[in-house]
Formats: sequence, C-alpha cells, structure tokens
Amino acid sequence: MLMEQTDLLILIGSLIFGGGALGSVAYYYARQARLKVMPPPAPVPEPALPEETVPPPRAELKVVKEPEPPSLNTALRSTRDSFWGKIQRSVLGSGSIDGVELETIEEILYTSDLGPSTVTRLLGSVESQLSRKEKRSLDTLKDSLKSEVQSILAAVPKMGHSPLEDFAQRPKPQIWMIVGVNGAGKTTTIGKLAHLAAQKGARVLVAAGDTFRAAAQSQLKVWSERAQVEIFSPEGVTDPGAVAFDAVQMAKARGYDLVLIDTAGRLHTQANLMDELKKVKRVIQKLDPQSPHETLIVLDANSGQNALVQAQKFNETLALTGAVFTKMDGTAKGGVVLGLASQLQIPTVFLGIGESMEALTGFNPGEYAEALFDAH
Repeated sequence: MLMEQTDLLILIGSLIFGGGALGSVAYYYARQARLKVMPPPAPVPEPALPEETVPPPRAELKVVKEPEPPSLNTALRSTRDSFWGKIQRSVLGSGSIDGVELETIEEILYTSDLGPSTVTRLLGSVESQLSRKEKRSLDTLKDSLKSEVQSILAAVPKMGHSPLEDFAQRPKPQIWMIVGVNGAGKTTTIGKLAHLAAQKGARVLVAAGDTFRAAAQSQLKVWSERAQVEIFSPEGVTDPGAVAFDAVQMAKARGYDLVLIDTAGRLHTQANLMDELKKVKRVIQKLDPQSPHETLIVLDANSGQNALVQAQKFNETLALTGAVFTKMDGTAKGGVVLGLASQLQIPTVFLGIGESMEALTGFNPGEYAEALFDAH
C-alpha cells in the first residue's frame, strides 16, 4: 500500500515536472519565432550636443548725414536782396542815376544795417570817385561801392584770418574765451568750433563756464559729444572763474591743444556780470599771462545795429580779438559785418551759415564783398 502511494506521488511529480519542462520548451520556441517576425528595435539616438550659441548679427548703425551747408553766396541772398537788390530796383528801367535816385540809395544804405559812419564813407566814395556821367551808370556805381566795401574790410587787421589757420605754430594749450549775450548762438558756436579744431587734429577741451543758466551745461555736453571732444563740467561748482582755472590747469597737465571756455550769456548793460568776465580773464592769466589767446564774441546777425552796440561794450571790457556772426543764412542784415569793421575795427573770423556741424566757415572778405552784389 505504501509502495502504491509512493509510486503515485512520483508519477504526479513527474507529470508536473514534465509539463513544466515542456511548457518552458514551448515558451522558448514560441518566443524565438515571435522575435523573428518582429522588426528589430530602432536604435536609440545619442543625445545631441548643444549647438554653439551664435550672437545675432549687430544691426548696422545708421549714420545720419548732416545737410551740406549753403555757400556764402547762397547764405547772403537775403542780405544781397535788401542791399544791392533794392538799389537795382530803385533805378530799374531808368537806365541812369540822378539826384533823386542817389537820395533813395542813401536811404537804402541806412536801412541795410551798415551803420551811419559806413554809409557816409560809401557815399563819400561815390561822390569823390565818379563824375556826373559815371554816376548815371548802375554798373559803375556797383563797382565803386564794391571797391569801397573791399577797402573797409582790408583796413581791419586780421580780417579774414582764422585763428585755426596757423594753429600748429601757436603755443599750447591755446585758451579761447567765448562771450556774448543770451540767444546769440554761443553754445552752438562752441560746438562747431570744437569740431573744426578736432578735424585739424587738435585735442580739444570745452570748459562749461556758464554756471548761471541751468540748461547751459547739458546743452554744451550734447554739442561736445557731437563734436567728439571732451568737456570739463564739475558738479557743484558755481564760480565760473574756478571752472576756467581748473580747466586750464587740467589742459596743461594732460596735453590738450585748445581750451574753449564758455561764459554765461549776459546783456552788455549788466555791469556786474561784465565785471565777472574780467575776473575770469584775470584768473586764467595767473596760469598763462598771454591768455586768453582769443576772445571771440558771438553775435546774432539778426540783431543788426544792436550787435554793434554789444560788440562795442564787450570790446571795452575784454579787448575782443574777433567776432563770430551766427544765423547769416536767415537774415537780411548781413551788412552788419561791414559796420563792425568800419566802426570798431574788429575782424570777423567765422560765419555761421546753417545748423549742421559743418556750417561754420572762416570769413573770406573777398567772397563776402562779391556776395553782397552778385548772385552765383
């Protein structure tokens, strides 16, 4: 009985074991068959290396080209029209000039901002040089007037001589004081002067000596940046003499070629402010007894005869070395240049004939005289 039970257990175990083996064998072959049917797994791509970061192309800077300044002849068109143009029209069609026309010419000259002494000189020249027959010729009258204009300009020392012409031979640093009334275009002129000097290779320092007007320093900084020159504008310093002194000292220590000293605009009638200019001059003379090498007054050509009064008062205070007339391209009063030469013997050295950086030109007496009479 015991043997029978044992044999039964062995049989059952064998069946179980055999079934398991057979199952394993069946599973193995079935799996192999399935693997042969299934496509091989796709290869796993390797992780991509990060691409090198390439900065976007830099946008090209747009260089704003400033408009070309007009020629002197073009700039003086309104002046020419109010001067010689009126004279021409006063005798147009008559073909001759008699006493009536001469009186009219005298009136025209007086209203052309030439100044009374200049008018007297021009008319005196006409009377003394021309015979009665010659006076009747408009062309001969023009030649006589033009010749006298040229003589007036030629009689002024350094007329037409730009202080930048012989700049390389001058002692360094050159120290220039720029003066004038408010609204004449002083800040703009300083920027253009700085640009002209820098174009000639000079190392320029602009001294912000106008400590009176709140916006003066910021405006001067803008113009200095446009001219690509350096500016000396210490914060909290309200004494213009101190600004000028420190600027000159800095220029000497660091090898600057030119110091342009801005000054507060003031009316020629303000005695206390005019005295302040004297102080600035005395202060910089402590560092350089020969300075300022140039004292330039900036005059608005639109001011006409008032510009002559301003120049006279500033000249009495500072001994001006030259004048810069601004806004010549927008006025009919450009004859004031002739009045300044005749009455005060002050040379005009620069003319402002536009808004661009390039629109400041050295004064040429011959071109000026031609432009008063002839259009090109």
